[in-house]
Amino acid sequence: MGWAGVVMALVAVAWTPVARPQEASPAQQAPAQEAETQTETFSGTVTDLKSDRVTVRRSIAGSTAESKVFLIQSDTRVEGKLRLKARVTVGFVANENGEAVARLIVVRQAPPKQH
Repeated sequence: MGWAGVVMALVAVAWTPVARPQEASPAQQAPAQEAETQTETFSGTVTDLKSDRVTVRRSIAGSTAESKVFLIQSDTRVEGKLRLKARVTVGFVANENGEAVARLIVVRQAPPKQH
Protein backbone atom coordinates (compact mmCIF):
# COMPACT_ATOMS: atom_id res chain seq x y z
CA MET A 1 0.00 0.00 0.00
CA GLY A 2 1.47 3.33 -0.99
CA TRP A 3 1.30 6.61 0.95
CA ALA A 4 -1.93 7.55 -0.82
CA GLY A 5 -3.56 4.39 0.53
CA VAL A 6 -2.29 5.07 4.05
CA VAL A 7 -3.60 8.62 3.95
CA MET A 8 -6.99 7.49 2.63
CA ALA A 9 -7.26 4.81 5.32
CA LEU A 10 -6.40 7.31 8.07
CA VAL A 11 -8.87 9.86 6.66
CA ALA A 12 -11.57 7.17 6.65
CA VAL A 13 -10.91 6.46 10.34
CA ALA A 14 -10.86 10.17 11.21
CA TRP A 15 -14.14 10.82 9.41
CA THR A 16 -16.08 7.83 10.74
CA PRO A 17 -19.41 9.31 11.87
CA VAL A 18 -20.42 9.16 15.52
CA ALA A 19 -24.01 8.04 16.13
CA ARG A 20 -26.18 10.86 17.48
CA PRO A 21 -29.88 11.13 18.32
CA GLN A 22 -31.90 12.68 15.50
CA GLU A 23 -33.91 15.11 17.67
CA ALA A 24 -31.27 16.30 20.16
CA SER A 25 -31.35 19.79 21.58
CA PRO A 26 -28.15 21.90 21.55
CA ALA A 27 -27.65 21.11 25.25
CA GLN A 28 -27.83 17.37 24.50
CA GLN A 29 -25.39 17.66 21.56
CA ALA A 30 -22.55 19.22 23.60
CA PRO A 31 -21.46 15.96 25.31
CA ALA A 32 -21.53 14.10 21.96
CA GLN A 33 -19.29 16.75 20.40
CA GLU A 34 -16.81 16.45 23.29
CA ALA A 35 -16.73 12.66 22.80
CA GLU A 36 -15.45 13.12 19.23
CA THR A 37 -11.66 13.17 19.29
CA GLN A 38 -9.11 14.14 16.71
CA THR A 39 -7.27 11.23 15.11
CA GLU A 40 -3.52 11.81 15.00
CA THR A 41 -0.79 9.83 13.23
CA PHE A 42 2.65 8.59 14.25
CA SER A 43 5.09 6.75 11.97
CA GLY A 44 8.19 4.80 12.88
CA THR A 45 9.60 1.37 13.66
CA VAL A 46 8.06 -1.18 16.04
CA THR A 47 10.43 -1.67 19.00
CA ASP A 48 8.16 -3.64 21.35
CA LEU A 49 5.06 -5.70 20.63
CA LYS A 50 2.64 -7.28 23.07
CA SER A 51 -0.92 -8.52 22.58
CA ASP A 52 -2.42 -5.34 24.07
CA ARG A 53 0.15 -2.68 23.08
CA VAL A 54 2.80 -1.70 20.58
CA THR A 55 5.74 0.68 21.01
CA VAL A 56 6.84 2.68 17.97
CA ARG A 57 10.07 4.71 17.75
CA ARG A 58 10.70 7.44 15.22
CA SER A 59 13.80 9.46 14.43
CA ILE A 60 13.58 12.82 12.74
CA ALA A 61 16.76 14.39 11.39
CA GLY A 62 17.97 17.17 13.65
CA SER A 63 16.01 16.10 16.73
CA THR A 64 16.11 13.35 19.34
CA ALA A 65 14.37 10.02 18.77
CA GLU A 66 10.86 9.69 20.18
CA SER A 67 8.97 6.56 21.30
CA LYS A 68 5.24 6.22 21.84
CA VAL A 69 3.17 3.36 23.27
CA PHE A 70 -0.21 2.60 21.66
CA LEU A 71 -2.91 0.45 23.22
CA ILE A 72 -4.34 -2.23 20.93
CA GLN A 73 -8.04 -2.92 21.46
CA SER A 74 -10.50 -5.36 19.90
CA ASP A 75 -11.64 -2.69 17.39
CA THR A 76 -8.10 -1.72 16.31
CA ARG A 77 -7.62 -2.43 12.59
CA VAL A 78 -4.23 -3.79 11.53
CA GLU A 79 -3.33 -3.78 7.84
CA GLY A 80 -0.35 -6.04 7.15
CA LYS A 81 1.70 -8.31 9.42
CA LEU A 82 2.56 -6.49 12.63
CA ARG A 83 5.99 -7.58 13.92
CA LEU A 84 9.15 -6.24 15.55
CA LYS A 85 11.24 -3.89 13.37
CA ALA A 86 8.31 -3.33 10.98
CA ARG A 87 7.82 0.22 9.69
CA VAL A 88 4.29 1.36 10.60
CA THR A 89 1.96 4.32 10.56
CA VAL A 90 -0.48 4.44 13.48
CA GLY A 91 -3.73 6.41 13.50
CA PHE A 92 -4.65 6.98 17.14
CA VAL A 93 -6.80 8.91 19.61
CA ALA A 94 -6.24 9.73 23.27
CA ASN A 95 -8.58 8.03 25.73
CA GLU A 96 -9.96 9.62 28.92
CA ASN A 97 -6.75 8.62 30.77
CA GLY A 98 -4.55 10.34 28.19
CA GLU A 99 -3.28 7.03 26.76
CA ALA A 100 -2.85 6.68 23.00
CA VAL A 101 -5.32 4.12 21.60
CA ALA A 102 -4.51 2.77 18.14
CA ARG A 103 -7.48 2.90 15.73
CA LEU A 104 -5.53 1.81 12.64
CA ILE A 105 -2.04 0.36 12.23
CA VAL A 106 -0.71 0.18 8.68
CA VAL A 107 2.43 -1.91 8.17
CA ARG A 108 4.50 -0.41 5.38
CA GLN A 109 6.33 -2.76 3.07
CA ALA A 110 10.08 -2.46 2.78
CA PRO A 111 11.23 -1.05 -0.56
CA PRO A 112 12.51 -3.71 -2.97
CA LYS A 113 16.25 -4.39 -2.73
CA GLN A 114 18.24 -3.14 -5.69
CA HIS A 115 21.18 -5.20 -6.92
